[in-house]
Amino acid sequence: MNKKVCVIGLGYVGLPLAALCAIKGHEIIGLDTNQHAVDIINRGFAHIKDIEVERLVKSGHMTGRLKATTDANEIASSTIYLICVPTPVDRNNDPDLMPLYSAVDRIAPFLKKEDLVVVESTVFPGTCEQEVIPRLESLTFMKAGEDFHVAHCPERINPGDHFWTSENIPRVIGATSEKGVKQAAEFYASILGGGIFDVRSIKSSMNPKFSLNNDGSLSVSQVPLGSVTMMRSIRDAEAVKAMENTVRDVNIAFVNELAKISDVLGLDVVDIIDGMATKPFGKGPFYPGVGVGGHCIAVDPEWLKAASKKAGYMPEMIQLARSTNNGMPEYAVSLMQNMLNDRGLPLKGTQVLVLGVAYKKNVDDSRESPFYEVRDLLEKKGANIDVYDSWISIENTVKSLDEGLKKAKAVLIVTEHSDVISELKSKDLENLPLEVLVDGRNCLKAEDIRSQGVSYSGIGRK
Repeated sequence: MNKKVCVIGLGYVGLPLAALCAIKGHEIIGLDTNQHAVDIINRGFAHIKDIEVERLVKSGHMTGRLKATTDANEIASSTIYLICVPTPVDRNNDPDLMPLYSAVDRIAPFLKKEDLVVVESTVFPGTCEQEVIPRLESLTFMKAGEDFHVAHCPERINPGDHFWTSENIPRVIGATSEKGVKQAAEFYASILGGGIFDVRSIKSSMNPKFSLNNDGSLSVSQVPLGSVTMMRSIRDAEAVKAMENTVRDVNIAFVNELAKISDVLGLDVVDIIDGMATKPFGKGPFYPGVGVGGHCIAVDPEWLKAASKKAGYMPEMIQLARSTNNGMPEYAVSLMQNMLNDRGLPLKGTQVLVLGVAYKKNVDDSRESPFYEVRDLLEKKGANIDVYDSWISIENTVKSLDEGLKKAKAVLIVTEHSDVISELKSKDLENLPLEVLVDGRNCLKAEDIRSQGVSYSGIGRK
């Protein structure tokens, strides 16, 4: 079943998907607007700093079936189009469909009968039926579900995760026609190697159960690795991604509130959550932090909220969760200000080292990172700011952790990159000017920092 596949958008979602398709025997043409990224990919390398993505691209390039281009004319012979472009929100947190529209417009001139268009980009329920399909039909003068097929398979990636990768994460698929959903399911099964499930005929729960084997490896049951599940409708498939990340956002907001409660009650929220995590059912665990970032949790709830508002219901829990998580950078900066005051220092004019620009550890992705709000708040309060991130250098004002620590009176950890935190733990803080450390990711031991004469506070732990 080898196909000519076009992947539109060669970022965190599209690039590993394109490489995986090539490895599995499909002819791949990747379309992107970034000529620099295209040139790197065509040399067999990834423009994304991720071990698994780099491995996939190298393997995909070696097959001779992976090619990237900025020229839309080169996608003309494709039969499957996978749309993997960003779907951000604007300054008002309203969904921005322009990248999706652009992708649709670029493939429309080449769409033929029986071709399959799959939207992997995160969208709100109804987008494919109300936006994508009418646009394609008006541009092609063909009918979706009859002449060509449109499906939605929400992307599921976890950058920096070496277990859950593009090769084994279970996927869900919905389409506007029975033929379309089966066509899409067969294609994804061909690259994932797992079985196909029809959720419409499944009565029992399919949630995966995890256990450790005797050799320490992870065993997954019920939902096989790489399985493909066909949904009842394309709207259900669209809702999967938006809702699963909204659930995470709401839960993170709740533990952020627990962190604030722990602060006023003198508790250690991380120890408490670790204790709660021993219960083998009905929980996350989720942990509080300086803020929620990334192109999923910080964005998908806004898409779901927008769809709900459009339908006439204001989802107050989602609104509250977004407000809580969006307020965590300010909370972390206020912790630092109070701690400096306790040491007789003002925040204004004090040298502050912000560690981390990326939205999560060990990735080079800064989309929706709380770093930007932290930096803006510190600037407004008059702090002198240095920035260091070992994975993203564009915002750095110092070349190394050492250089930043030599001047800093205060440190605020936004991202707990393994290399930086490991190096920080090895430092002799007593011989540095450091007075205050705010651990925005609760990744350090309080006693290790305080024993060196530095004031320490995590988020919800003292």
